[in-house]
Amino acid sequence: MKTLDEIVSINRNFVVPEKILVATDLADTEYLIPHAVAQARACGSALTLVHVIPPGQAIPLDASAIPYLDVTEMKQEAEQTLERVAAQAHASGIPCDVIVTEGNPREQITALAREVKAGRVIAGTHGRRHLTKFLLGSVAHEILRSAEVPVCTIGPHAHEASSFGAPRRILHPVSLCAGYEDSARMAIEMAQFYRADITLLHVLGRNVKSQPDSDRVVEWTRSEMQRIIPEEAPLWTQIAVQVEIGDVVEEVLNVAAEINADLIVLGVNSDVSFWPIHGDDTVYSIIAQAKSPVLSIRHRAEIRM
Repeated sequence: MKTLDEIVSINRNFVVPEKILVATDLADTEYLIPHAVAQARACGSALTLVHVIPPGQAIPLDASAIPYLDVTEMKQEAEQTLERVAAQAHASGIPCDVIVTEGNPREQITALAREVKAGRVIAGTHGRRHLTKFLLGSVAHEILRSAEVPVCTIGPHAHEASSFGAPRRILHPVSLCAGYEDSARMAIEMAQFYRADITLLHVLGRNVKSQPDSDRVVEWTRSEMQRIIPEEAPLWTQIAVQVEIGDVVEEVLNVAAEINADLIVLGVNSDVSFWPIHGDDTVYSIIAQAKSPVLSIRHRAEIRM
């Protein structure tokens, strides 16, 4: 069991990581790396670029692709590509190293994040087939399930404001399920560090409208979220509490657009669900459609202490 000081230190490394691991399939570097460099600059972090060659990957998926003679050649080409990317990071004053390895991507990325003591993993949402294949269906999906640190997923449509690295407007959807206080406090800590405005949002189901005490439910929800806001918060940030009624994914994306959110922070369970319901795909739906980076934070009870 970790001491309070150790837990505070862990939280601090999650909010302001000393090292960030960037998982790339080499086809996402154009939109992924600028965000990674910006986040590293904002946090004063070092970057580790990682590419994992899965078993059997030497066989080209596309008949028009250049066939690789062996995995050794693939590793050499991957290293050359990442070294060029690393040189760009170095030119921006960001320490950056490169790792190319073989194996199961989920296992390798999780192990490497632990090995380099990364406080955050960054992954692109779309891979080699770009917009026709959502990477969360495979590698990023598994990273979200297994990573012990927050995972920042970035899509090719993440707006340019997000590439500044330091968010100015953060949206934190609150589930009000077990563990929500921890992820909410961490989101508020991020707002404090970046001096960003933050909106805490909870979405009630449409059936609430038909209840005779719907107004009371809304007010109770609002007061429950206000309870977790530190008294000193108004000294360093503006925190808004918002309650909407409707579809969770739709309302989260709508509010993110309304406030022009630079970052969405999600508190998730071990099965990468927003609600403790088997098969809930709220997290994936938000990440797939978000116009800003999404930082998924496992609830503290789910993280090995």
